[in-house]
Amino acid sequence: MVHDPQNATHQPKEVLEREGGLSKPIKYIRLFPEFARDRGEADASDDARVAHLHFSKANRFGMGNHSYVYRTPLTLPPPLSAHSHDGRVTVAAKLAYSRCSAHNLLRNEGRVYGAFPKHIQQEYCGYNIVPQCRFPVPATAIVPKFYGYYVPVDERGNVQDCHHDRCSEADPCNVDWPSPILLMEECGNPVEPSKFTIDQRTECFSLIQRLHYMDLTQGSFYVRNIMIQPGPLTVPPAERSYDTPSFRIIDFGRGDDWKTYSRRRYSGGKNWHEWQAILGDEIARARNELLIDDFGF
Repeated sequence: MVHDPQNATHQPKEVLEREGGLSKPIKYIRLFPEFARDRGEADASDDARVAHLHFSKANRFGMGNHSYVYRTPLTLPPPLSAHSHDGRVTVAAKLAYSRCSAHNLLRNEGRVYGAFPKHIQQEYCGYNIVPQCRFPVPATAIVPKFYGYYVPVDERGNVQDCHHDRCSEADPCNVDWPSPILLMEECGNPVEPSKFTIDQRTECFSLIQRLHYMDLTQGSFYVRNIMIQPGPLTVPPAERSYDTPSFRIIDFGRGDDWKTYSRRRYSGGKNWHEWQAILGDEIARARNELLIDDFGF
């Protein structure tokens, strides 16, 4: 249930008038990832799976060409609990603009996050040898933890979701329902490579390399999409420091994977060389954005 008294989700005026205004919470359901219980393979009480998300426009901390990002308190469903004074946790919630192209990008991002192997969202110890980097880099998570892609449900129980590609970004149409919501771990602020050591720039560069080894692309590699926060995250918050930072790649609205790309682009055919060219272009952009030349690589 989404509590949105300032209409951050862009509910249409006629819906607000018909359904009781902004004081009434909006029902959302999760589309990605899909669990066994979603397919009726496990019994669970509906009440046990209802969380409450609380939006405030004062908590918006990010804005892009297609979306906003909010820092949002989340009341967890039983039996989950939080070690906080109000029983809530804080998550990052991404909302799309009221355009079909923006909704489609957020849906694609939810699909990509839902398909990620769990290990790239988890903290590790030790180091990796990543080709193109001539010395070991920390073996940490690559992307934020993903808490789900959610879509609104109308008063008749119909899912309100935009999943067609008939409209282009240059000529999008408007949508007349609230934005979908992408929930994920909050991972800090955009990096500033000019202030980094060569070790820190190399660690950021290794993240995109590791994605490519799994045949995944980010699709929009800019420094605004690389986050930094005090680390390591394996110790309590009071013991974390920017001397040992934690990095994450975010924003997968234009992300892709080889299997989906080849199926969509070539109707089952394969063009591995074109896919490799896409990876090469992304590596070149990563080098440019992270101020990396061939020195030390």
